[in-house]
Amino acid sequence: MPATSTKLRYPPAETTAPPPLFGVLVLAALVIAGVGLKSVSSIIGPFFLVLTLVITVYPVRTWLVRRKFPPVLATIVAMLSVYALLAVVLGSVVYALTRLVQTLTEYSTQFQTLYAQVLAQLAKFGVDQGAISGALSKVNLSSFAGVAQSALNGLTSGLSLLALMLALVFFLVFDSAGIEDRIALIRSERPHVADALVEFSHSVRLYWVVTTVFGLIVAIMDVVALAIIGVPLALTWGVLAFVTNYIPNVGFIIGLLPPMLIALLAKGPAAAIVVLVVYTVINVVVQTLIQPRFTGDAVGINGTVAFLSLIFWAYLLGALGALLAVPATLFVKSLLVDNSMTARWVGALLNSSTPTNAVKSRTGRGTSVEAGNDGKRPAKPTGRAPAR
Repeated sequence: MPATSTKLRYPPAETTAPPPLFGVLVLAALVIAGVGLKSVSSIIGPFFLVLTLVITVYPVRTWLVRRKFPPVLATIVAMLSVYALLAVVLGSVVYALTRLVQTLTEYSTQFQTLYAQVLAQLAKFGVDQGAISGALSKVNLSSFAGVAQSALNGLTSGLSLLALMLALVFFLVFDSAGIEDRIALIRSERPHVADALVEFSHSVRLYWVVTTVFGLIVAIMDVVALAIIGVPLALTWGVLAFVTNYIPNVGFIIGLLPPMLIALLAKGPAAAIVVLVVYTVINVVVQTLIQPRFTGDAVGINGTVAFLSLIFWAYLLGALGALLAVPATLFVKSLLVDNSMTARWVGALLNSSTPTNAVKSRTGRGTSVEAGNDGKRPAKPTGRAPAR
């Protein structure tokens, strides 16, 4: 079932012309907001991650309260659940990056040997070794390890931010106890905003659950396949596949390259090709064929928007923005597009599917929103009075 409904929520209304330079003003506001977000990205990123996790585990608290558990105990259980999720997500990232740095450094000798063999083969075909050596002189495992090491340092050096996240979990979980009353108050004053917040909570909850469950399935299958092939550190690459599953579009490639490279260095080209084929088959079968049958469209945005959101949020929020690209986009979409009467047309460009009751009356094609439930267009006026 789609997390974000694309049906028209409100009946068509008479629209008025926007004020002069309205588009320029909106663009300027977005630029200013982006600059502000980037300046405080070290705070906004962790806060938004904690917020989405609190939203995800909130049904646990309501379920316990409905079964006569004390509200305080239910809140504590929800808080511990968020701490467990943070430990799994951040711990997996640190573990994968740590093992990746160590492994790439260990295989530097094999990489240099492979590098020399490639140059020798190219020389047999008459390729100038000097040109190739100059082009590939900067490509070595140390450079890849340096990238991974810098990412790891960025995570492990933020102990103060980790303390901030733990404190945010405590306050957000306990404040969420009265969220129903707060939403009801907002609905009485701004029903569109209340609808957007509720819709975002459902969307982001479904996204985290679906991505985690099927990411775990893919990771387990990857570990088993790598163990059968004989690739070293199969568990490490499975954890890496689980973490990169949260990164849209390019996460699969990021999770594939390290095990394929290690398979090439440890087992040879045949093993690397097998890893490539196995990873591709598992990803296509599980996430393209099986997952949609159980969850439908759990994101509600098309692939192009997901890819652009990855670039945008990674630029604003850093490495954490890559993990939060889809939730952050869902938040902006729910608040500014799906529940805005003046901007809901933008959803036609963002949504992963086109609603069957899309407005086509202006072009004279399709089913008009003014038609009845049977889909027929209203009869044209004849100019004659109806017979009595």
